[in-house]
Amino acid sequence: MSIKKRLFLSNAAMILAPIIVIIFIGFLLHIVFFNGFGNSKGGFKENWNTKDSALTRVYDALQKTASLDPDRLYEEKYLKSLTDQLHKQKAEIIIRKDDKILFHSNRQMTITKNDLPNFGVKASFPNESWVGNGHYATKQYDFYFKDSSKGSIFLIESSAPFVKFVRSFFPILFIGLILLFVLTNVILSTFVSRSILRPVRLLSEGAEKIRNGDLNFHMASKSPDELGTLVNSFDLMRGQLKESMELRDKYEFNRKEMVANISHDLKTPITSILGYVEGIQDGVAKSAQKQKEYLTTIHTKALYVNRLIDELSLFSKLDVKKLPFHFETVDIYAFIQDYLNDIHEELDEKGMKATFDPVDGYMKVCMDRDKIVRVLENIIFNSVKYMNRESGILTISVREQEKNVKVSISDNGPGVSEDDIPTIFDRFYRTDPSRSTAGSGLGLAISSQIIKAHGGDIWAENLPTGGLCVQFTLKKSKDEENEQKNINY
Repeated sequence: MSIKKRLFLSNAAMILAPIIVIIFIGFLLHIVFFNGFGNSKGGFKENWNTKDSALTRVYDALQKTASLDPDRLYEEKYLKSLTDQLHKQKAEIIIRKDDKILFHSNRQMTITKNDLPNFGVKASFPNESWVGNGHYATKQYDFYFKDSSKGSIFLIESSAPFVKFVRSFFPILFIGLILLFVLTNVILSTFVSRSILRPVRLLSEGAEKIRNGDLNFHMASKSPDELGTLVNSFDLMRGQLKESMELRDKYEFNRKEMVANISHDLKTPITSILGYVEGIQDGVAKSAQKQKEYLTTIHTKALYVNRLIDELSLFSKLDVKKLPFHFETVDIYAFIQDYLNDIHEELDEKGMKATFDPVDGYMKVCMDRDKIVRVLENIIFNSVKYMNRESGILTISVREQEKNVKVSISDNGPGVSEDDIPTIFDRFYRTDPSRSTAGSGLGLAISSQIIKAHGGDIWAENLPTGGLCVQFTLKKSKDEENEQKNINY
């Protein structure tokens, strides 16, 4: 549930809860007013509503007396008997003749003519009103004396218990409503604030940990609202930041390692160059033949340093993606065949023989010619460099896949230790670290960068029969894919 809906529902609950309580209290008051209150059956009206009640019988007798023999209302004995009956019922009687009080059963009540209803007022039920200093339920019967004077009989029952109840109940009701408003507000505010403040607290704690450099924690929220989404997004950002920091540390470590390797790889040939130059200068190489050998060595070392610098420059450009690529559609079969023809004599001089599986037809791929030439050169001459046999054999094959073309280059050399297989494409990798002049250690790393820039993969594996097989993939050109789809269709 969203925060907007949650706040709306909580505010609605704060309003509706007291309203429901008020309706319930009104229902109770309805029961009190219309069904009575004050005795086992319910209240000050019940005595009037029951036909067989003593008070009703007294009232009926008074009506009969007033109608048939109104003069009897002057008799003290009759009035005393009537008063005794009414006192048992906790009721009183008032007899009025014209505007004067003829008889009043309770002399302690202070009543004036203005306290009583006028002659001729009709009511099917007793009226609740203030009479004198008290609140009473009154029943009125009007008649005429024999002298034609207007007469009224008032039978009254005290409703003081109800009045006391009302006076004490409504302050309690008012205070209860205030407490209900406060309690409802506190409960709903606590619930809503807890659901809001908890993710805010998580975010605050997470931000504090990140500020202190601690990224090794995890936070998650199951709430589907906006803050829950924010917490999960924050944790996702933390994870990405952690990955970027680890990658940065890895790059920093690789940079330091590369600087150390460069220093070592440059120092060794330069030291040799300096040694041979000093030998010539000091006259160690006196003969022309010796000087020629020294200069040949110096030239070889200088070429190695120059090649190392070129490869470092190339690798750096590939690593930061600053080297431009010129992609074009090329027939991979014809391309590899032409390259092998170009290096045929060089391979023969090194005792290597290359075989290429002839395949009828052609297969077009999208690639940069010069960069793929560099990949083939690095892989093939890496095999030549580590060949430990008098005659080495290279086997190149091309296989078609769904969206790619796979090129495999295998040799019959010593292969690579299984532990070293995952690292041979790392920078400055050498199977024999002591052979610092055997190569820069960047050839396969450069090949890996070039293939990845082409959107392909490169990997290596030892052959069961011995030797190493390096494989890489190149994407088919769009035209080739469309032609293949048409053929499949």
